[in-house]
Amino acid sequence: MPNTIPYQDWLQVIIDEYLSTFVKEGGGSIKFTVTPDDVKPGLRHAVKKRCEELNYLFVSLDAAKARTIRRTSSAGSRPVVPETAKPDPTRIRAHMPQDFFFGLAGQVDWRSMARRFLLQRAGEKDFQVEGIDPCSSDNVFAAIAEANGIERKFVLTELRPEIEREIAKNVTLARDFRVAISQLCWLENTYTAGKYDGQPILDWLTGANTRISPVRPFSIFTPINRTTARYFIESTLQWIRLVGYSGTVIFLDNSRVTLAWDPKDGLWHYTRAMAVDHYELLRELIDDVERLAGTMLVVATNSGFVEESSSRRSKGYGIYPALRTRIMNDVRDRNLVNPVASLVRLS
Repeated sequence: MPNTIPYQDWLQVIIDEYLSTFVKEGGGSIKFTVTPDDVKPGLRHAVKKRCEELNYLFVSLDAAKARTIRRTSSAGSRPVVPETAKPDPTRIRAHMPQDFFFGLAGQVDWRSMARRFLLQRAGEKDFQVEGIDPCSSDNVFAAIAEANGIERKFVLTELRPEIEREIAKNVTLARDFRVAISQLCWLENTYTAGKYDGQPILDWLTGANTRISPVRPFSIFTPINRTTARYFIESTLQWIRLVGYSGTVIFLDNSRVTLAWDPKDGLWHYTRAMAVDHYELLRELIDDVERLAGTMLVVATNSGFVEESSSRRSKGYGIYPALRTRIMNDVRDRNLVNPVASLVRLS
């Protein structure tokens, strides 16, 4: 039986060697942990707690609970989601890149981040911003103006170059993503008496409404789908660091993907083709990890994931050699576990 390491010991190494230094300075890392089901809640809680201490945004995703509202399509028994259903951001179809993004985006407070950006840049220009709550829904431009005893238009004039330079003209961000974020910043100035005009952008970013027509008036023309999702993932991770977080830690439980048979328990079941798509998504993230600025992805999986058989019944990473060869441990000590390996077994 392969050696294991207590998850507390592994997490401490990850904190010391990655989150406190490498990831905080802009690096990206992806770790796979074979974790018993009864250990996962404790691991998730411990990771979240340490992220809060280190100023990381923590995101939790679960491949098992893809949808909460279901109906049956006319073509068959596959459950689908009505357009009016509000998605739960923690529940994703793990084989769909756009679901990965929507799961991430649904756990981001986009308005708060826009306000944080504006307050930080105003503070850098020697405006008094202490006491202004970035989580409030009040007009942040008006709040800055009132705190400094000046007119709001002067605050707009001072912050306009910062929005254009760091967001609108930032070519490292996807084109429509930077348009959306620029609009969210400007719309904080139009907020009055509970009326917020940016909801179509928030719905588009979080997948609540995937249609492009509601955001066309904002000069946004690109749908978020499996082709474009990775660019939006990368842009979001950069934006999270830009507003002052140390980075992002994503905790993905993909154990459901490896189930050979559908247990008929009402949760999402992954076919073999879906499992291959999921492994391809993970492989693409590994290959482009240098583009995941300030990010650690922790994939908490089970023993079925490391099954190397390519038989028709298997759904382990053996059915997708391109992923297996990237994370398998070529050299192992007989007695010791390497805690910084790409793949570790926790206890």
